[in-house]
Amino acid sequence: MNTENSRLDEEEVLHAFSVEPRHDRATLEHYLNQYPQHALALVDCSIELMMDASHSGDEFQGSSDQVVDEAWRQFQAAIGSAQGNPAIANPFAQLQPTAFKSIAKRLDVSNLFLIRVRERAIDAATFPRRFVQLLAAELGATADAVSAYLRSPPTMASSLSFRSNVKPDVAAQIPFDQAVETSQLTPAQKEALQALRD
Repeated sequence: MNTENSRLDEEEVLHAFSVEPRHDRATLEHYLNQYPQHALALVDCSIELMMDASHSGDEFQGSSDQVVDEAWRQFQAAIGSAQGNPAIANPFAQLQPTAFKSIAKRLDVSNLFLIRVRERAIDAATFPRRFVQLLAAELGATADAVSAYLRSPPTMASSLSFRSNVKPDVAAQIPFDQAVETSQLTPAQKEALQALRD
């Protein structure tokens, strides 16, 4: 990336993206490759533009959920091609937001807890084996593949980096027990997760 690209602030990048003639996957991918520091803002802008297009009858027809799901698929595909590690597949990569919420419900965990799992904010060595097996079954992956993903380095929590004025650091991983206690779970959900202990 050249120094001119790195000096552009978020507002300039978003403006340039918004005036592009097309806001398809290729355009989003190009901007994500050029300005990775503005990835979340670009995805947010892409979603807004797709929703505007759906309301005006342009590029994409569908409900708001469909628009968000399509933008999320584009984002995951673009991030995967820009930063993907072919050795360790992300079992959450092709998951749409609505499917993510459904998996949280079927696992009987809060969205926050599953987000922490997805972003590898929980120390992989502290996960109960049975939880990993249940998660793998829900994701349609093998327990080994999910374990490998969970052992790879954590990602930055999207809630921390979303439209942040300063670049936040990746937080230190927490143990499974701490995640259970601090992830807005009900007492029954906490008990069920603790019962999965090896």
